[in-house]
Amino acid sequence: MASESPERLEPQEALSAAQRARIERNRQRARALKEARIVHRSPTDASEGIREISVGKTRALDTGGGFLLEEDVVDAPAPHAARPAPLVHRTEQPRCLECDRLFPQSYLFDTFDYSVCDECRDEEAHALVTRTEAKSEFLLQDCDLDSREPALRCVRRRNPHRARFAEMRLYVRAQVEARALAVWGSAERLQEEREARRTRRQLAEQRAAARRLRALRMDVRSSLFDRTHAPHEHRFADEVYAADAAEYSRTCLDCGHVQTYEKM
Repeated sequence: MASESPERLEPQEALSAAQRARIERNRQRARALKEARIVHRSPTDASEGIREISVGKTRALDTGGGFLLEEDVVDAPAPHAARPAPLVHRTEQPRCLECDRLFPQSYLFDTFDYSVCDECRDEEAHALVTRTEAKSEFLLQDCDLDSREPALRCVRRRNPHRARFAEMRLYVRAQVEARALAVWGSAERLQEEREARRTRRQLAEQRAAARRLRALRMDVRSSLFDRTHAPHEHRFADEVYAADAAEYSRTCLDCGHVQTYEKM
C-alpha cells in the first residue's frame, strides 16, 4: 500500500494553534451534547435492552423496538426522581384498603399515595380520570383537588387530541370519589346537587331557546312591517280603465297600493 505523499500532509501541518484549539473545542462540545442525551442505563434495564433517554425536560424509555415509552411525570407535593424502594420492614408497610393485607410496594401507592396493592388494583374503580371530569362529574373545584389536605396526587400526560394544549392531569377515580364525599358530606347530597344543577341547566336552556324564538318573531314582524308600511317611491304598473266607474286605476308593484283617478 503506497504511503501518502508529503503534499497531503502539508494542510494538516499548516494548521495554526488557534485552529487546532477550535477543532478540539467543537469536538468536546459535540461529545458533551451526545452524553447529555443518554442519562444512564441501569443493570436491570441493560439486560432487557431498555435505557432511559432525556431530551430537555422530557424523559422516555428506549425499548430498542423502534419507539419510545414516555414516563409518567408525577405531580406530587414532593417531587420523586425515581420510584421509591419497597418498604422491607412490616412495621412501615401500608395496609391495602381492599384486601387488608400489608404490602411493600405498588403502583397506586408509589404514584398516588393510595394504599392499594397491585393484586387488588381494579380497572374501573382505580381508573384514571382527567381534571375536567373530576370537576364536572363529582362537582369539585380546584381548591378541593389542590388546597384541601391532603392534596391529591396526579400524573401528567400529553393531550392525545391536541398536541399544543396543556398536559392532562390524571387522578385516581377512587380518590376523587372519596374527596367528593368529603366535600358534599354524603352520596345522597352529591346526587341532589347533581339533579339541582341539571334542572337549573335545563331551565336556562329553555329560557335561552324562548329568547331566541322571541327575537326571531320580532325580526319577522319588523321585516313585514318595513316591507308593507315603510314609505317608498311607488312603482306603478300599467293603468287599467274601468268602464262601469268611468275611472282609471294602477297598482304599485312593491306594496300593492291601488291609485284611482279620472281623466278630464
